[in-house]
Parts: sequence; structure tokens; C-alpha cells
Amino acid sequence: MVVQKLGRKILVLILAITLVLLTSTSCSRIFKQNDDQQQGQKGQQQEKKDPPSALTQMEKETDNMIQQIQKIRDQRAKMIGQQIGTSQKQNDGNKPQPKQQSSSQADQKQDKGKQDQQQESQTQGMQQNQINWQDFEKTIKALNELWNKYEPQAKKDGAPDTLIYQFEKQLNMLTSSIMAHDEEKTLMDANELYQYYSQFFNLYKHQAPPEIKEIKYYVQEILINAEAGKWEETAPLLINMEKAWQTAKSRMQKPDHELNAKIDHAMEDFSQVVQQKDLQLVKIKGKILLKNVEEIK
Repeated sequence: MVVQKLGRKILVLILAITLVLLTSTSCSRIFKQNDDQQQGQKGQQQEKKDPPSALTQMEKETDNMIQQIQKIRDQRAKMIGQQIGTSQKQNDGNKPQPKQQSSSQADQKQDKGKQDQQQESQTQGMQQNQINWQDFEKTIKALNELWNKYEPQAKKDGAPDTLIYQFEKQLNMLTSSIMAHDEEKTLMDANELYQYYSQFFNLYKHQAPPEIKEIKYYVQEILINAEAGKWEETAPLLINMEKAWQTAKSRMQKPDHELNAKIDHAMEDFSQVVQQKDLQLVKIKGKILLKNVEEIK
């Protein structure tokens, strides 16, 4: 009996040791697979080359164009608001007042001089808040030259023919809008062109995921539609913006968790005010979101 019990104990011990060995071997394989996956992703990044300077410059020029137009539009809207406020004050001042001692001729001249000065200042302000089309024409010519330089490289680096066709078609549309001095269409066409850059940058080595540029496109597109009162078109853009952000986070090699949390909240705030259809808040929250996104390096 004692021998049998001892034999059972030894058998149980052998089974336990075998189980431990099998488990540790399986875990080692899993960890090795995960490590191999990470090494593979890093290897793929290392195998890729840096993006060509022509592509980087095109993206910057397009982004600057969009920001310039939006800045001018914001300044113009602010000035129009100030003019409306001034007009209302003047109308209130022209309302019949209780009889008082009549103003002197000198006071009347002074008031007239102030009004003329205000009108002149407003006129100058409106002239300043206009697009410098000569600069934009120079920019679009430079963009076309840069594209001519980069296009053969894009094909060589594996860009699909459909992407190249779509980009060139949109570039031609933007060129026509600028040459026609059409502000609204220039803004829309510039942003439509911007959406393709993330796909080109995916062909190359990168620090920040290219989907960051995709997010910028969606935010700007939402702002354009909101200003035009096309709120019904913002819903799918919000969904795509969120998808692009989730993809971007999953591709970060060294994520800044604090910055990512800020963007999570900024994106949520932006989505809420878009759904509320509050244009002023949409502009404010949109700028905050863009600023946060641009901090990703």
C-alpha cells in the first residue's frame, strides 16, 4: 500500500512538472510571436525610405493655402460683426431724443469726421481681408511643378494608378479655381486635394502615422460644411474622423498617452458641438482639435 501511494505521488509530480514545462513553452512561443510581430513592423518601417522632399513640400503648401483662406474668412466675419454692431449703435443714436440744446456746427463736423474715418477704416479692413490671388497663383504653379517632379517617383515607390489619377485630377480642379479667383471653390478643392496626402505618405518611413493628415482633412471638411449650413453632411465625416484616429493610435510606435487623452476629449467635444449645429463653437473646438493633432510627432 505504501509503495502504491508513493508511486501515485511520483506520477502526480511528474505530470505537474510536465504541465509546467508545456505551459512555459507555449507562453515563450506566444511572447516570441508578439516580439517577432513588433520586430517585423519596425523592420518594415526601417526598410522604407524617407518621403521625397517634393511630396513634403506639396503637403505643406496645400495646408498653408487652406489655413490662409480660413484665417481671411474668420477675420472678415469678425469685421462684419463689428460693422453690424457699429450700425446698430448709430441707428440708436439717430433715434429722436428729448429736446436739448442744439449741437454746435463744430460738433456736427466732428461727428461727420468720425463717421468718415470709420467708413474708411472699414473699407481698408475689407480690402486687407481678401485673398492675394497673385500669391496663390504662384503657389499653384509651384504645386504643379512639384507634382511633375514627384509623379514618376510616386509610381516607382508603389503608388496605385487610381491614386495618382485622382490626385492629378483634383490638382487640375484646384488650379482652375485659383485662376478663376473663386474663393469658396478654392477652399473646397484645396481640402479635397489634401485628403490624398496620407495615402502617399504611407509609402514611406514616418514618425507620426499618416492618418493624422486624414484627420485634419475630415476636421477641415466639417468646418467647410458647417459654414455652408450643410450640417447633414457632417455626420459621416465625424464617423470617418473617429476611425482615422483609432487607426492612428494603433500605429504609434511611441504614443504620448497624455496628448492622446487630450485629443480623445477634444474630438468628443468637437463632435458634440457639431451635432448641436453651433457654428461658433464648432470653429472654436475645431481649432483646438487641429492644434492638438498637429502636436503629434
